[in-house]
This record gives sequence, structure tokens and C-alpha cells, in this order.
Amino acid sequence: MKKIPTDGKASANTSINNAFDGLHIADLPQHTETPVKRKSADSKPSQSEKLGRVHMNIEKSGRSGKTVTVLFGPGINALTQERRDDLLASLKRKFAAGGALEGDKIEIQGDVRDRAKLFLQMLGFSA
Repeated sequence: MKKIPTDGKASANTSINNAFDGLHIADLPQHTETPVKRKSADSKPSQSEKLGRVHMNIEKSGRSGKTVTVLFGPGINALTQERRDDLLASLKRKFAAGGALEGDKIEIQGDVRDRAKLFLQMLGFSA
């Protein structure tokens, strides 16, 4: 059985152990630099990125003592039904909670006001 040297000295089968021996710089693709447009730190979000104001309440009455966070307001009312469904699905996944649409209101099980506020702000709502 042949031993493989581990002291760093070259041996007859060095090319087998070195993955980069077969590479030549001429064969590699050349990098072409394209400028990346970035927003400056001073730029404010445009009006199209602002989705509206969302209000939050906690309700317990009529729910057998269970806490429910209710989201409503002009930001929710301005959304189409499909976008409300998408927002509800995102909130349910994000908070691992149940929820439902009740007219123009979105209900999420549990007290998730603080987390919902941060999540909605990330989406562009003001909460």
C-alpha cells in the first residue's frame, strides 16, 4: 500500500491530489464589471411604496376568552381581495397562527401586535 505524503513536499502523484493543477488562466472566463445602481441612504421611499395606514386592536369578547389581533384601516381597505388573501396567508405563515378575513378586517389568532407592526412596516404599510 502506497502512503500519501502529508509533509507538504512534492511527490510523483501531486497532480492527482491538487485540484487546481489542470487550470490555466487563459481558459477561464474573463470578468466584465457592470455598474450596480444603489439607492442612497438619503433617498426616501416613493409614494408608490407606501401602502397606507393599518390600525390594530386586540379583541377577546365573544371568542371564548381567546385573544385575536384585528388589522383594519385604509391600508387594508385599499387592497384588492386577492392581495388581502395574500397578506393574510403571509401573516399566518410568519406568525404560525390561524387567521381569517372578516369583511375589511384581517384577524390573526393571538396577541401579535408588535411583530405584526414590524412585518407590516417591512412590507411598506405604516402601522
